[in-house]
Amino acid sequence: MESKDDDYWNDSANKSFNFDEDDVAVLEIATNNKRTLFGEETASEANYGTGHIELPLHTIISDENLELILQEQSRNEMTIPKGISLEEEVKLLRKKIQEFNYAPSTESVVRKLILGKPCSLEMFRSMAEKEQLLDEAIASGSGNAILKVTLFLDQTLKKKLFYTLLQTRPEAVYHYVNYLSLRLKVTECTDLLVFLGRHHEASLLQFSIFVCSTSNLDIKRQRLKKIYSDYFSQPGANSFYAQLVANYMNLLEYQMGELHSSGGGSKAVAIQDKSVLETLNYACGKYKWGDTSLQTNDNPFKLSEYHQVSQAQFEWIALNERAKQQAWLDFDHIFERKAWLNLKQKSFKINIPIDRTILRLHALHAPDPVLNTFLAKVEDPQRRLALARKVQSKHGIVDALVLLKDRAELEAYRSTLDSGTEERLYAENALKSLNNKWKSDAMKLIK
Repeated sequence: MESKDDDYWNDSANKSFNFDEDDVAVLEIATNNKRTLFGEETASEANYGTGHIELPLHTIISDENLELILQEQSRNEMTIPKGISLEEEVKLLRKKIQEFNYAPSTESVVRKLILGKPCSLEMFRSMAEKEQLLDEAIASGSGNAILKVTLFLDQTLKKKLFYTLLQTRPEAVYHYVNYLSLRLKVTECTDLLVFLGRHHEASLLQFSIFVCSTSNLDIKRQRLKKIYSDYFSQPGANSFYAQLVANYMNLLEYQMGELHSSGGGSKAVAIQDKSVLETLNYACGKYKWGDTSLQTNDNPFKLSEYHQVSQAQFEWIALNERAKQQAWLDFDHIFERKAWLNLKQKSFKINIPIDRTILRLHALHAPDPVLNTFLAKVEDPQRRLALARKVQSKHGIVDALVLLKDRAELEAYRSTLDSGTEERLYAENALKSLNNKWKSDAMKLIK
């Protein structure tokens, strides 16, 4: 006779669980097949490796699951053989009834779940048995097994008990949240994650991204606002995750505002639901460089600051966008900074590798004066000379040879330049200046 405690654990207001229901059958989750916070894989990722490739077996299935399959294939299901006596047949039937009435081992049930064989979980009635079954499914690493057991517990336990069971099992939370997200069950998922608290805020953030998988930006923004209001804006919520969601909502509002203000312009359409960096590239193209106001939404400095874009990322985006438009004078506003002690004085500061910057400018057909400006920031003369030769900057080569005080090489290089050209005159003047300096240094040594 069962105790009152067993009656409590077995009490359920929900219907029994059935794996034959369509809602469960449509979902197949492979082991460790996790989705990223930033949506589905790109087209290039999806098409990668579509050709015939032979892979080692252990990369497709784990050794443990392969062993289970081999064991199951070698094990024949018990059948009633022909020609046995009535007494032996009754014994076999009694054994089958016992297996039905009493819970089998969790290992055998999880094995069947992994192999996709039909099995019933109704024999697991007590809370302890259900907990052991879930732990065994998690230990197997099979996403299908974890999800099916989790859905069985959802159907056969009170919500509070079910949530308590999941609280210390993040693997089950992940698969269950993924299941709810794919079906856009916003209320159920929010209730679960609010109950679980701050230890599962990453799953709530994951859910926030999943429920927004719609091309309608206004609907996406409304869903995000609801999730943010229901949880992330509440006391005790993780401020880092809350800021991520708030930034995403702000980005959507900016993109939608640009679409409306431009009257559906092609450039504004192209940034709808795109990344922060793509949106920053759009803002750099629209911005009137030289406007020092930080109050306008079109200001790329303000946009990058709000979304915590690093200075190097900002400079690289701005440099590429302005160079493609051949707006070379705007580089002054990107790389010049006001000095702390003298606000009227400006200094050149760059946070991206100078070598990479120079090579990129050369690829974008930057004129020599622009290349020379950046070459002048390379302090090592040998390194400057190598870069100047690589980008074919004649002035840069001359300046580097002057720094190296290599008169012979400078004379040789001068002879390669066409007579009467500006570059030849520049090299000759540099050589004269270098000769005068050597004479001056020699006089000092004599004295």
